[in-house]
Amino acid sequence: MAGADCVRDGDGDVGHRRRVQRHAGAGCGVCARPAGGAMTQVHIACSAKNAARWIDAFVEGLVAQTHRDWVLWIRDDGSTDDTRQRLEAWQRRDPRVAHIITGENSLGLSQAFADVLARIPAEARAVATADADDVWMPHRIERTLEALTDAERMTAGPVLVHTDLEVVDEQLQRLAPSFWASQAMHPTPTSLRSLAIQNVATGPTLLFNGALLAHLRTIPAAVTNHDWWIALVAMVTGRLVAVPECTVWYRQHGANNTAGARQESAWRRLRGAWARRAIVRRDVDRMARQAGALAQAYGAQLSDADREMLTGLAGIAERTGWERRAAIVRWRWLASHGVVRNLGVVLRG
Repeated sequence: MAGADCVRDGDGDVGHRRRVQRHAGAGCGVCARPAGGAMTQVHIACSAKNAARWIDAFVEGLVAQTHRDWVLWIRDDGSTDDTRQRLEAWQRRDPRVAHIITGENSLGLSQAFADVLARIPAEARAVATADADDVWMPHRIERTLEALTDAERMTAGPVLVHTDLEVVDEQLQRLAPSFWASQAMHPTPTSLRSLAIQNVATGPTLLFNGALLAHLRTIPAAVTNHDWWIALVAMVTGRLVAVPECTVWYRQHGANNTAGARQESAWRRLRGAWARRAIVRRDVDRMARQAGALAQAYGAQLSDADREMLTGLAGIAERTGWERRAAIVRWRWLASHGVVRNLGVVLRG
């Protein structure tokens, strides 16, 4: 896969800082520009909570971008460590760290992002989302902005661009060269149903245009994953564009380990599905409530078949026992993770 085998130093965060230092002063002149020649400003939306351990490497990744016209909007979502102080130190060094939003109380991930997105000017042409514990590769903005510009030339309306990621550990050492491959993920959904049951657009890789931002001023309370909601809204109102390159080092650590990001045997996945049965049930409920929220928000724009499908999926949250399992099978609430994981969903969902 293009971009998956990225050049890396062998010493984790230290190697990252060396790369940042090389790129930060490069003054790259190949940044994406619209037809008129003016550089596009990219608004970066982020929420951080107790991210002091990661925040410096995150901002260094922004500073190292080949596309240099960006501005950061970041909410400190009730941190009890020195996340905000570190951000303020960066703000004194780089005015592009422009908007630090203080949250005395934690809103949770999706509502924190909703708060940030609501503050970005309506005239913004391009908006990226970021996670404070990941690190962007230097071409992250440039490559996604090129894809956005190409898509907008083809058709008007909302566009969401997303990319693959390289999965790394706490020290940025590689765990998997491709997140898509590690998740058996098809990055271009074939239907609204397929996207309703499995997200394919990962938060730190997203870039979307102002037409999509207009639909994202609020995010329903039923939504727990902002990136999934953004992808669903893009599919209903416009289009998704998948770029088959890694643009982010996707850091896995104790607080955020993504199931399946590490390569596992089928037996281990089956054991994991059983051990995580309460989590599986919770996740199915969340997906069901999100489907209901989408049907409520965009029912008038949906086909009869899609509206019926979302309503049926939403009803799973109200069912129990074998009636619930039958509904999961009826509405084909099974993702492209393979037979083993899908069996776990049917039995434990």
